[in-house]
Amino acid sequence: MRILDKYTILKIVKNYLFILFLFIGLFVIIDIFSHLESFLKGKISFEEIISYYFYNLPFIFLKVSPFSILISSIYLFGEMNKNNEIIAMRVAGLSIFRIIFPTIVFSLFLSLFSLTIQEKTLILSQKRIENINIKLLKGKKRPERNNLAFRYQNMIFFVSRYLPSQEILQNTVIFKENKKGEIIEKIVAKEITNTEKGWLAEEVVIYPVNKNRVFLSPFYKKNLFLGIKSDFENTIIKRSVFSQLSSLKDIWRERERLKKMKAGQLVSQLTIKYHQKLSEPFSHLFLVIGVIPFALEIKKRKVGLVSFGVGFLFSFIYYVIFSVSLALGKSGIILPFLCSWCAPLFFVILGVSGLFLIR
Repeated sequence: MRILDKYTILKIVKNYLFILFLFIGLFVIIDIFSHLESFLKGKISFEEIISYYFYNLPFIFLKVSPFSILISSIYLFGEMNKNNEIIAMRVAGLSIFRIIFPTIVFSLFLSLFSLTIQEKTLILSQKRIENINIKLLKGKKRPERNNLAFRYQNMIFFVSRYLPSQEILQNTVIFKENKKGEIIEKIVAKEITNTEKGWLAEEVVIYPVNKNRVFLSPFYKKNLFLGIKSDFENTIIKRSVFSQLSSLKDIWRERERLKKMKAGQLVSQLTIKYHQKLSEPFSHLFLVIGVIPFALEIKKRKVGLVSFGVGFLFSFIYYVIFSVSLALGKSGIILPFLCSWCAPLFFVILGVSGLFLIR
C-alpha cells in the first residue's frame, strides 16, 4: 500500500505543480496588461514592477492554488479510471476511501501551508508592495468611500465618509485608549482635514470615560489637532481594520475591542472577516472532497479537457455559494460566523454522500 500511496502522491504533486505554474504565469501576464497604463502613468520602473509581482506571488498562490489542486485531482482519477487502475486497486481489496486517502492528505497539507502563507508571508509581502500601490493611486480620481475603520497608535477611527479629492474625513468617531487598551476618551468630529501641522478636527465633542467605562459629561472644542502627520490614503490603506494586512490574531483582537465599545455592526463585519480568512485556505480540502465522487466516474479519453471543464464548473459553484452566503451574512440574514462555512459544508456533504453511493 505504501507503493500505491507514493505512486498517487507523486502523480498528484506533478500534476499540481504543472497547473499551478501555468496559472501563476497566466495570472501575471493578464495582470501586467490590465495595469500597463497605470504603470506607465505612475512612472513605475522595471525593477519596481519585478518587485511588485515577486512580492505578489504569495497572494497569487493563494488565489490559484485551490483551483490547481482541484483540476489535478480530477485529472488524476480520470487517468487512473481510463487506465483501469481504480478497478485494479478495488480488486486488490482497497476501498474507495483508502484509494483517495493520499489525495485528501495532500490537499489538507496544501490547506495548512496556505494558512501559514496567509498569516506569515502574505502580510510581510503585501507591506512591501503598498508603496507601489499608493504610487499608482496618485493622479487618479478616487471615489468617495463610506464606513471606514482604521487604527493609528492609540486611536481607533470610524469614518462615515471619506472625500479623497478634498482630503476630508466626515462625521468621524475616535476612541482613544491607554496603554492597557482601555477606552479613556471618545471624540466626535464633524470634519477632519490634513493641514501642514497635521490632522485637524473641527467642531469636536469630547466624551471623557471614567474607570467604570461610563461616559462623563461632554465638552466642545471648535478645533483640535490630533497629533498625526500622515497622508490620509496612506494611513487608511496600511492601517485599515479590514485590510488584507490583518492577521487572524489581529482581527480577533480588534473584534474584542469593538465588542467593548458596543459597535455591533463592526463586530459582525469583523466576525465575518475572521471566518472568511480562516475558511479560504481550506478551500483546497473542501473542493477536493466535493469533486472526488464525480472524478471517479470520469472514463473518457480526453481526460485533460474534461478535467478543466469539471474544474471550472465546481469552482464556479463553490465561489458562487461562498459569495452569496457572505452577502447574506453581511446583510444579517445568516449568522456572521456561519456564512463563510456554507460552501465548505455543502461540498463536504456532497462529497461524502457521493462516495457512499459509489459501488
